[in-house]
Order: sequence, then C-alpha cells, then structure tokens
Amino acid sequence: MSTIKRKEREKELRREAILSAATDVMLQYGLYGLNLDLVAKKSQLAKGTLYLYFKSKEEILATLTLRARQSLTTEFLKIHNEEIGPIEKLRKVINANFEFFKKQPLYFDLVSLYEANHSLNEEEELYKSSEEISLLVFKIISDARESGLIREDIDPMTATMNLWASTVGTLQLIKVRGSLIDEKFGIKNEVLFNSFMEIFIQGISKK
Repeated sequence: MSTIKRKEREKELRREAILSAATDVMLQYGLYGLNLDLVAKKSQLAKGTLYLYFKSKEEILATLTLRARQSLTTEFLKIHNEEIGPIEKLRKVINANFEFFKKQPLYFDLVSLYEANHSLNEEEELYKSSEEISLLVFKIISDARESGLIREDIDPMTATMNLWASTVGTLQLIKVRGSLIDEKFGIKNEVLFNSFMEIFIQGISKK
C-alpha cells in the first residue's frame, strides 16, 4: 500500500471512529445529547482533531442522518422490487418502518426528528435522500391507484405525506407511551401499529 493510500485509509478510519463515538454518545444520552467533548473523549481524540473531519456536531448529525435514510431506502427498494401487488408492498413498507424503529432506534430518531429541526439547511445530498424515500412510497401508491385498488380521489403524493406523518406519529406514541398503553389498556405495540396500518390502507382502498 502506498503512503498516500495508507494516509487516506487512516483518515477514513479516524472519521469512522468519530462517527462511531458520536453514535455511542447519542445511544447513551439521546439524540439531543450529542456533545463534541464527549465524542472526543469516546474516540480518544483531541477535540480540535474532530474539526479536521467535521465542521460541527450538526455536520456529524447530518452524516449519520444520511446513513439512516440510506438504510431505510435500501429496505424500501427491496420491497419495491418484489413480485407482489402494490397493496402488499404498501403493507410491507409500512411494517418496515416499524422494524426499523425496533431494530435501529437511533437511526429512526435521526430520520424522523432531524427534518423537524434542520430541514431548511439540508445539503443537496441529504435532501435527495429524503426525497428518494418519499418517491418510492409515492410510486407504490401510484401503482395501487393505477391498478384500481385505491380510490380515484386519493392523490398519491398527498397520501404519501399523510402516511409518513401518521407513521412517525404512531411510532413516537409507542416510544413514549407504549408501555403505559399496554399496562392500562392491554394493547401491545404490535397490535397498535398494525391497527394503524390497516386503518390507513382501508381508508384509501376502494370499497
């Protein structure tokens, strides 16, 4: 390996170490607990060194958010390419959000909460990553409409935006009050989410 390639490799490894440390910090202290002093300590780097790789903690958040969105996009693409009907694809896409929420809670928070605070400042690559997710869902809903499976008065893009908003809202409810809802009303998280999914699909489907 040449000296130049070795230095590039070392630089990439250090960048990944910073992102890994930032992830660990947020897993411990929450999305809004990201602190560069803690990241420096966790990565065993001087705080000044962090700025050689990232301009700010916001840039670290943006980088991790991009990865989170790409991870979700990958799952949606797999479903989109399956040889199944559009309504079944829509169910699987909605359920993929639930699995994403359960298995990668930090990534879910990055995807669902980053936009609320940073959407006006998104770089083009970050904006496109969000748009790609929306367009995949839009295409599935459009296919369902063209196949005569959903109501003709349903606008696919409006339905896409409504689906995203209601999915995030339901998952935030589960995150904050899921245990209480189970304790007080005996409604399991899976039952609550599946009920929301069916209500949405039945609401846009032709009778």
